[in-house]
Parts: sequence; structure tokens; C-alpha cells
Amino acid sequence: MLIKKILNIFSSLNGKENASFKDKNSEELFEKIKEIDYSNYFEFSPSKIIDEYWLNVPFSKAVIHESEKDIVYSLLEPRISREEFFILEKIHREIRDKIILKGEELKDKEKFLFRQFILSIKKFNGISLEFVGKLWYHIYKNFIGYEGIDSLLKDHYIEDISCNGYNLPVYVFHKAYGSIPTDITYSEEELDHFVLKLSQKANSQVSLERPLVDAALPSGERIQLTYRNVVSTKGSSFTIRKFSDEPITPLDLISWNTLNAEIMAFLWLAVENRMNMLIIGGTASGKTTMMNSISFFIPYNSKIVSLEDTREIQLPHKNWLPMVTRDGIDLFDLLKAALRQRPEYILVGEIRGREAITLFQAMNTGHITYSTLHAGSIESAINRLIHEPINVPIAMFDSLDMVITLSLQQRKGVAVRRMLALHEISLSGEKIKFKPIFRWDKQKDCFTAEKSDIFKKIEEGMDVDVEQEIRRRSDFLRKLAERRALKMHEIVKELNNYT
Repeated sequence: MLIKKILNIFSSLNGKENASFKDKNSEELFEKIKEIDYSNYFEFSPSKIIDEYWLNVPFSKAVIHESEKDIVYSLLEPRISREEFFILEKIHREIRDKIILKGEELKDKEKFLFRQFILSIKKFNGISLEFVGKLWYHIYKNFIGYEGIDSLLKDHYIEDISCNGYNLPVYVFHKAYGSIPTDITYSEEELDHFVLKLSQKANSQVSLERPLVDAALPSGERIQLTYRNVVSTKGSSFTIRKFSDEPITPLDLISWNTLNAEIMAFLWLAVENRMNMLIIGGTASGKTTMMNSISFFIPYNSKIVSLEDTREIQLPHKNWLPMVTRDGIDLFDLLKAALRQRPEYILVGEIRGREAITLFQAMNTGHITYSTLHAGSIESAINRLIHEPINVPIAMFDSLDMVITLSLQQRKGVAVRRMLALHEISLSGEKIKFKPIFRWDKQKDCFTAEKSDIFKKIEEGMDVDVEQEIRRRSDFLRKLAERRALKMHEIVKELNNYT
């Protein structure tokens, strides 16, 4: 049996001369335990599954389902029996001191941990590969990972993770389903311990004397911690704001009905035809996510510069320069610097002040710009832009082509994001005019289309029938959306290969 063979090899090998041979067998065993189907060890029987997907194949899976008329996020992972738990605790104690002694000198902590782990389990007779795999999953997340929420941090659909106190469910903000509870809770002792662990991983220290901590984890997530009941009557708490390497894509927005495939196909055409867009909406309505998704349609080799207060935009393009504000350097300063770099596309995280005029000037001088603005409707957005403190001259609106309005809505008790309308913008003398191209029907939760002057501009620029081309591209996007495992770079490759 492979497990017995490899463990015997490990026990008999010593010295540096055998290190490469040991590593080879370690990697062989590591790959074997990842080939096993651990779903047989998941304990779950939902009444109605809404969505499900893998987080850490083959060990953990997310299932979003209905539970007593509420939406709940359940984390499925291989459960261990009481006897297995005692073995896990024994192995944990045995290798803990070795890990602590090695400390910061470890270059590959996972590799070192796995070697110590398989040496520790040799003393147990009759163990199977499935058992080794289950134990390794729990050992890894307890030593190197983030214990009970380790797999949640791997979910790129989650924006933040929070726990407000002892014996309360951990909540996540899901990009498709809003704020929903999970099936994870912490006892008083567990939560105090975990908050201390988070502060240590962030190279900070929370204590009774310093019960509030704001810091960043090594992987970039922002954390806010409270310790015990010094400032919170519910005890220790944590909030983790995630920043994912895999952003929300146009296909995700179609799958979630934030907008439909026809609207996304139209936006694809608009980007190709170098049209300027402003994305507006309230808090957590998905403005930056929408801007990031639309930017997938930018030609791959185009020069792009993005400007943000907090880094959120994530693009697959090679010729992309992300810039972030710092003390003494605001968006206005970054935008002035960006214009000197001759970018084709400029993405601004959110306009609030004097940078708006410079952005509109960039539009008027031929740069393609996408930006967001906090506003609940197109009327309030225009009022914000033309009055104090922004004061964009009305004449400059001649270069703004479209405004997308987003909103966070409640449907059947679930928070969902929807595009309320897509308007085309025009200037008539000193008056800014806007006309809907697409609207959201709240009752039917679908979108309706209207004729647009922009269709004529696209037809003149591309020599195509816009309505026919939208149908072709929407069919193409729907087929891509069915392939849910596609990554960011794979989607852009498919888009660039479209003919």
C-alpha cells in the first residue's frame, strides 16, 4: 500500500544526502491525498440548494441554501470523528514545538509542515489515505491557515467576513447574495484565541490594554479586531475585508442577473467604440465591480491607468498601471500624472472633488474614461457634478456617452444587485439630456430595451447591424457563462478570440 511504503521510507531516511529523495516521496503522497473524493465525509442535508461551488478542491465546498426561509452559507469540509479528533490533537501537540522552534527561518512552511505531519502519523497503524488527507486538511488550516474560516478566505465571491461576538454566526457579504449568515460560530474561548491569532498574523498585538486593532494580514486583507468585552458588550469580534486576485467578471454579473447578456453585449460594443461611461449608485451597489467587469472588454494591449484610494480594480491586461493615493497625494495628483503617460483608457475609482473636472477634460481630449460616483439616480448624479464642490462645466458633458445606475435591492429577503438603468447622455444647448437605453423591470426582475442614438454611432463605426451583433455576442456570453470555472485570463482570451 502506498501510504505504508512512503511512511516507511520517511522513517528510515536521515541526513542531507537523502533530502531530495524524501521530497520526491513527500510530493507523491501530497498529490495522492488531493485525488481523493472527500465529499463522503461532508455532513449536510439541505432542503433547497440555491448555489454551490468548490472553495478548496477536494477538501471544502460552499453551499448557499434556504433554511427556515432564510438564506444561509454552509461550509462543507470533511468531518472527523471523536476518535480522529484525539489523534489530531496528539499530532498537533507533537509538531507544534517544531514549528515554533523553526519560526521565521522557514521558507516553505507548508512543505516543512507536511513533512513533520507524515512523520508524526507513522506510529498509527492501519491508517488509510482518506484518513491522512482529512487530518492534513485540518492540520494545515490550524497551523498555517485561518482555522474555521480558512476556506471562506478562498471564496472570491466574498467581500468581507465578520463575527460580532461569542456564540453568534459568522456573517459574510457575498457579491451575489449580500449579507448572509454562515453555519460557523465561535465559543468565548475559541473567539478570544482566534482574535489573538489574527492580530499576531497581522504583526500587531491586541490586548485588554489595547482592545481595538486595525491592521493588514500578510495576504493583503484588512482586519478590524476588538478583544474581550472592553469596548464590545458581546465580547471579541473581527471583520476581515477581502481583496481577491480573481475579480468578479462579466459572466458572473450575467449569472447573477445584475444585468442580462444583451446589456453586457451592448457594453462590449460600447467599449470597442471608445465610449466614455460613468457608473453611479449607492453604498455597496457594485459600482467598482461593474467598472472592473466592463474593463474586461478593453483591447488586451491597450495602455490602461487606474487610480484609486483603496486598491480594488483587478485586470488581466499586461499594459495596465494601477496607482493608489497616499498621504499628500490625492486622486487629482494621480490623474495629472496619469495624463502625462498618454494612456488610452483611464479608470478612476470614485470622483468626489476637483479630479472630476480633470477627468472630464481628459474625455474631451480623446482619452477613454470610466469612473464611479456615489449617487442614487441620474438626476442626483448630474446635480452633484455641476454644483459645489465638483463644478464640472455643462459644456464638458458633451464627451460623456453613458451613465449606468446600480442599486442594492431586496428580493424575497435576499440582497441583490441590479442595474436600474443605462442612459445615453447628450447636450442640447445648456441642457444635459438623458434617455434610457435599458431599464430594469422590478416586478418581473428583467430588463427592457429601447431604441438609442448610440446604436447609430456604433453602426457607423463598425459597419454592422447593432441589434444583430448584440444577439450574436449575447449568445456567446451566455455560453461562456455556463462554463463557471473560467478564470479571469481565460475569459479575456475567449473575448479576444471572438470574431
